[in-house]
Amino acid sequence: MTNLYKHQTEALALCTKGNHALFHECGTGKTLTMLEAIRAFKAQGLGPALVVCPLSIIEPAWIADCTRFTPDLSIVSLWDSKPAERVKRLGQQSDIYVCNYETLKILYPHICKKGFKILVVDESSKMKEPKSQITKCLLSFAGIRFRGSPFKAECVIPHRYCLSGTPAPNLEDEYWSQIKFITGPGGKVFNDNYYAFRSYYFHGIPLGMTGQRMWKFREYMRNEFMTAMRPVTHVVRKEDALDLPEQVHEVRKVYLGKEEQKAYDTMKKDLILYYKDEVIVASSALVEIMKLRQLTSGFAYYTEGEAHIGDSKLKELKQLLGEIGKEQVIIWVNFKSEIQTLLKELPSSRALWSGTEDRNNDIADFQSGKFQYFVIHPQSGGHGLTFAGCHYAVYYSLCYSYELLKQSQDRIHRIGQKNKCTYYYLIADKTIDEVVHKTLTSKEKLSNMVLDFLKGGE
Repeated sequence: MTNLYKHQTEALALCTKGNHALFHECGTGKTLTMLEAIRAFKAQGLGPALVVCPLSIIEPAWIADCTRFTPDLSIVSLWDSKPAERVKRLGQQSDIYVCNYETLKILYPHICKKGFKILVVDESSKMKEPKSQITKCLLSFAGIRFRGSPFKAECVIPHRYCLSGTPAPNLEDEYWSQIKFITGPGGKVFNDNYYAFRSYYFHGIPLGMTGQRMWKFREYMRNEFMTAMRPVTHVVRKEDALDLPEQVHEVRKVYLGKEEQKAYDTMKKDLILYYKDEVIVASSALVEIMKLRQLTSGFAYYTEGEAHIGDSKLKELKQLLGEIGKEQVIIWVNFKSEIQTLLKELPSSRALWSGTEDRNNDIADFQSGKFQYFVIHPQSGGHGLTFAGCHYAVYYSLCYSYELLKQSQDRIHRIGQKNKCTYYYLIADKTIDEVVHKTLTSKEKLSNMVLDFLKGGE
């Protein structure tokens, strides 16, 4: 067995005794812990194991870690662009099979026939929405049934585990699916019916005349809520489990140029007029406000195409990179235009996004120091990747997801990091950038409160 940290040994013991959710912060070695659990089950004659995770981490996380730490276990990726090849790979003999969420749905009938004994869901916050098809598919393997679902819950996999560093980044109801996946039917921990669970722990607030409700957690029930989850969860924070270097967060103010400021102020005024005296569903407002976020980066998408307005943020980035010097830097972005601009303007740079042709090669090249700047979209590189050789990250733009922000920070602050990790946020002065940054900070406080209590805090 590989030498494990204390928290990994504790988690391993729990996993071999019963189903568990490992809510371990990113960078604390969840993958290795689970590989050791699979190895222990194999020694007992139990297997094979199926791992479901984001496509982006099949090769660089699961395949790479298994090859490095548990070479005695055979592992197969079920991903291929050709569906027939996926079925063929499932027919191979192996200890571990790894697939992404979409492949799980496509291969569902074949997976049911395979006879898996162990099912691991990595980045389990993916199943936070109980109405989604992937959640219904995963819960069927726990014996949870949904009316009208094509997933019939006739193939129950006995040993089930959730892995996540940010299990409920938005609201407490996101725990329901993950906990039911662990416990299965029977009302243990939470009611089997999501709506009964929600009515018990939440109350609905009408959103004007829209017919919709916003569900708010009943704060007086927090102790009961989190105490119920403790027997099936194991919570680990990096500062409690690892001796990692400090994290430093610095805001770099960006002052928009005259034309940029004029465009921003005009758009802001139009949006305020548009929403004045209206009851707006949050998701709708965020789509419109995205235009303001684009303008702080010096561009905007329109029906006719794209308009370039200024380069104030780009100039500040170049100034910052000059101060950092020859070190490798990860630059987090959220828009295609930002990616194209930075690839053009920065020498020795590559990008990880939906347009990347060979992501595994680019990841390996950055890890080995073959280029200096890695421009990454959080949807493509925010989960599961290890860049412990780099200790600088710049947020050229921010998204609204605390989960993605936390995941992106943990790409460099994890096991193997020896240097202080510094994060720079390029925030346009007196703009939507400041609002987004503040919102993400408040999301962090909510998430920390929940996880602190689960691990035994007040």
